[in-house]
Amino acid sequence: MKRFVKDFTEDLLKPLYKSEDIPEKNDKPVKVVVGHNWDTIVNDKTKDVLVEFYAPWCGHCKKLTPIYNKLAETLSSNPNIVIAKIDGTLNDIEGVNV
Repeated sequence: MKRFVKDFTEDLLKPLYKSEDIPEKNDKPVKVVVGHNWDTIVNDKTKDVLVEFYAPWCGHCKKLTPIYNKLAETLSSNPNIVIAKIDGTLNDIEGVNV
């Protein structure tokens, strides 16, 4: 406990963010982003990235899915554009409040 308090007062603790596992395959037009691969996909300064934060149970999100998939397919030939999605119920991103 003493170590925890010491680390806390010295600002040495890092917050714990929830994240799904990084997908083994991510080769579909809509890229799957999770907490652990956010920086490599979304913060890639060489790409323009559009991210959908969704909840699997959300009716509006479900209605958007075919439109979003079509957009990703249409733009998939452009290597500078990434269309991505992240489950906002299972992933936290530092500095992003959904």
